[in-house]
Amino acid sequence: MTTAWLPIVWFCIIGLEVVLYMLLDGTNLGVGLLSLLPQSDKRRLVLMHVFGPMWDANETWLLIAAATTYGAFPIVFSVALNALYIPAMTLGAGLILRVASYEFYAHTQRTKHLWATLFGIGSLLATIGLGLLLGGLLSGIRMTRGHFSGGPFDWATLVTFLITTGIVTGFVVLGYAHMVRQSKIVSKKGFERILLYSILTFALLASATAVVPNTNYLFLSRWSDPRYMPILWSVVGLIAASTALLVYAIHKRDTALVPWLCNTIFIIGFFGIVVGTFPYILPPNITIFDAASSPTTQTFMLWGIGPILPIVLVYNYYISRLFRDDDSYEI
Repeated sequence: MTTAWLPIVWFCIIGLEVVLYMLLDGTNLGVGLLSLLPQSDKRRLVLMHVFGPMWDANETWLLIAAATTYGAFPIVFSVALNALYIPAMTLGAGLILRVASYEFYAHTQRTKHLWATLFGIGSLLATIGLGLLLGGLLSGIRMTRGHFSGGPFDWATLVTFLITTGIVTGFVVLGYAHMVRQSKIVSKKGFERILLYSILTFALLASATAVVPNTNYLFLSRWSDPRYMPILWSVVGLIAASTALLVYAIHKRDTALVPWLCNTIFIIGFFGIVVGTFPYILPPNITIFDAASSPTTQTFMLWGIGPILPIVLVYNYYISRLFRDDDSYEI
């Protein structure tokens, strides 16, 4: 491998880590969001039980993604954390509150309802933080001579609002899809809610896509660039086909197919974002080649990350298989 390919390799590795975190811990966050809905204590107990064995394994991907980004593209931390400090702190506060409230919920009797509510609030804060981070990044970061030159609220744009709201509804879909996978009894209302929130997510993220070209020239140029147009329109076609199949699966109440389709649509959508931004890691100014650390550093890191990724993947798979279909409850 030539050193010219190293930034691309690390961009793909970090992209994989981010999508796995968004998909896996996004499912946990979605289950946490479901706990905020009005429901009986028994049903809320089921949600907390489903969440329990998974959160620590899934959050590992966030730590790995942060560490590898710092090593492979150090300028991202010096610029993005200045530009997106408030969203990052919102995410951190939500994750801390979510984990702490879960532990208190598991070991208290009198205040379970309080900690269950705080658990849901923590999940909501973490989800909002993720949305603000992604929206702020896609809205563009102002830079001067390699340093952030904007204000503390540059991330507060219409694009950020639409993306954040879309991620909240999207994580609710992932939460419901996970409950469908775990449950042996799925009510008609459960499938209807998946369809409803899927439509809301599609409408919000499609609106964000329509607004982004007016905010960041990068996306507009990609849709008119012959090199990227076939890929982007293929992404649109795949999402449309998967959505149509999801509607059919919901109509047939296929508990095996619905979760897979929800995850597939999420992955395809994330791939579309990557195609729309590559090779920029801090749109619209800094590419992965500008932000990359030295070839020696990136080569050395490959020897460390190589064994870690398969181990964590196997761990995630083992945990998901171990705690699958362990209860019979209705959603």
